[in-house]
Amino acid sequence: MDTVTLSKQNRLYWLGRYSERAYTTLQYILGAFDSVLDGAQVDYSGFCLKMGIPCPYTDTEDFWQHYLFDISDPNSIRSCIDNMLGNGMVLRETITTPSLSYLQMAQDAIAMAETSASPHVELQWVLDDIMAFRGCFDDAVDEEDVRNILKAGGFVERLSLMLRLDWRMERLQRELLKLMNRLYKTNLPTSKDSLEVIQRAALAGEETDHQLLLRSVESLFLL
Repeated sequence: MDTVTLSKQNRLYWLGRYSERAYTTLQYILGAFDSVLDGAQVDYSGFCLKMGIPCPYTDTEDFWQHYLFDISDPNSIRSCIDNMLGNGMVLRETITTPSLSYLQMAQDAIAMAETSASPHVELQWVLDDIMAFRGCFDDAVDEEDVRNILKAGGFVERLSLMLRLDWRMERLQRELLKLMNRLYKTNLPTSKDSLEVIQRAALAGEETDHQLLLRSVESLFLL
């Protein structure tokens, strides 16, 4: 990993995590609110408990507004997107300007959604822009080690959210294998104990306590 400084490794890793967090949590929230149309209730306090974040929201509407858009809330999707863009701007020369432009468009889209009377369209644009960033990044960045670090961060975040939210758990072993495949290409320092837990769950298909697996995924890379 001679060509990638420790600072750049860290920013690439967190760009991967923030982009995945924005994408997956927004997907999850939009799915939850679609279910409201069918008469379901949104358990926002349960969501916050699973995510390990405070729950200062007074009702469902307050949660919808502030968790999505409140720039002063460090746990909001808007703050996540701002952090995603912030890392991308520092990495402009590494990830290329065209890739960075999609991160900027994602931020613009969520800003438009905040003032929209029907924000689902603009929020879908956020998802589309993040996916476009991923495609452009893959196509424009030649350095394989750079691509692998960002993707490793993304897989860590995806697995963390799957385990926290009990979401799409049928894909768990497949995503664990993707993470392992990526980490062996990064040369990033890893925790031996965490890696052993992940290996057992991914390769042997062992039933693993989800909290133990979550802690191992979160502590896998020593950055």
